[in-house]
Amino acid sequence: MTDTDRDEPSEKTSDLITDINKNLRHAVSILADKTHSGESQQFGTLMVASAGVPVPLFNRVFVFDIPPIGELSAAVTWIAERDVSFWVTVTDPAIEVVENHCADLDLVKVAEHPGMAMTSLDEIPPRDSTAEITEVNNSDECDKFSTVTASALEMPLGVAEQVDQAALEADNIRLFLGRVDGRPAATGLLIQSGHVAGVYSIGVVEEFRRRGIGKAMSWEVLRAGREAGCQVGVLQSSEMGSPLYEKMGFETTVTYHHFEPAN
Repeated sequence: MTDTDRDEPSEKTSDLITDINKNLRHAVSILADKTHSGESQQFGTLMVASAGVPVPLFNRVFVFDIPPIGELSAAVTWIAERDVSFWVTVTDPAIEVVENHCADLDLVKVAEHPGMAMTSLDEIPPRDSTAEITEVNNSDECDKFSTVTASALEMPLGVAEQVDQAALEADNIRLFLGRVDGRPAATGLLIQSGHVAGVYSIGVVEEFRRRGIGKAMSWEVLRAGREAGCQVGVLQSSEMGSPLYEKMGFETTVTYHHFEPAN
């Protein structure tokens, strides 16, 4: 085995981490740019994006490389002054730096999520679901999408409506709504960045769960990504959801550590 052969797996993993990080930043920043109360800022190497809604998922400081402490402090101060709940989302190799300065930054670690990647979209199975999945193309359908999102993801309806309307108007974002017997039951978002298909907002209303609809929706989003020319699929999973995505062919490539204000 040559030195090049030994390096290939780590280089491939590094490329996937770059793909998933870029897609996540793109997802949050494009929604921030489209919401009426949203704003994005750059602090040296740090991207900060805030949709201005009271859900930390949509307000973030992204720390994917070791930052100068002054830049990190400025970024956290800026988003804190917007008076919205937020996350500082951190990966290796920056996690140790952030943890060492939690007290100074008034932050506390609250969650971890696996970032997962599917390295090829060639083997997407045929459609086979009790749900009829269609793309959302107008405001009336978007309202139905938001009702499902709010219920399935336990999000305030007003927040879901604001964010989903922004998504409907954005380039490189597509919304999908699943129905069972004509009733809105599931949602999914495709957010494309270059050759990468990001799977977001997979949600199923309680009464329609455990029927494979969430899995079918995930495949539908990936299928749309493949048709748009994407080669890689990425997502951020909950701990509970990762076994399902592993069965689909996703692998954990990075761990996202989330910090929020301590007070």
